[in-house]
Amino acid sequence: MNLHIKNGRLIDPANGIDSVTDLFIADGKVAAIGNAPDGFTADSTIDATGLVVAPGLVDLSARLREPGYEYKATLESEMQAAIQGGVTTLVCPPDTDPVLDEPGLVEMLKHRARNLNQANVHPLGALTMGLKGQALTEMAELTEAGCIGFAQAEVPIFDTNVLLRALQYAKTFGYTVWLRPQDPHIGRGGVAHSGPLATRLGLPGVPVM
Repeated sequence: MNLHIKNGRLIDPANGIDSVTDLFIADGKVAAIGNAPDGFTADSTIDATGLVVAPGLVDLSARLREPGYEYKATLESEMQAAIQGGVTTLVCPPDTDPVLDEPGLVEMLKHRARNLNQANVHPLGALTMGLKGQALTEMAELTEAGCIGFAQAEVPIFDTNVLLRALQYAKTFGYTVWLRPQDPHIGRGGVAHSGPLATRLGLPGVPVM
């Protein structure tokens, strides 16, 4: 199928593009930008005037509610909401219930996401068992199961020796570690960076160090 998207604001940071132009797609791939390629006949044309045309967006911290929080939403409903907003890739933190600290849980999540066949789902494995900040998880097995990195979600590791071992192990094998740079005591109860805007809106602030 050939698709012509016209008059949209095309934003493609990877190629340094930010302009109002036309996009031509053939068989699911970009065939040309600006002018139609030779012999191109559109099966469908979309007028994107006033709209943004961009590659699929990535949500780096998407709570997908499964497993454990299906009473709030489901993996299917969260993926549908993401697609409606132009988000095609979701990275999910490990603070599910149970925590993503076992390969079987990761494989189950990946399998369910594949069956739904909507957005791409990339789990982050727990850095420590149960996110308790004590024993390290089996990072190699979690990586084989489909984790793209490791995190503690919003749960801090108070024992810096545990954190050091985790970072050393991850560095040895080239694993990515995602940590939230916020002290749980200084930032307790805060929902926005401290400053004039937070004060004006009456929001509890997190001090910027």
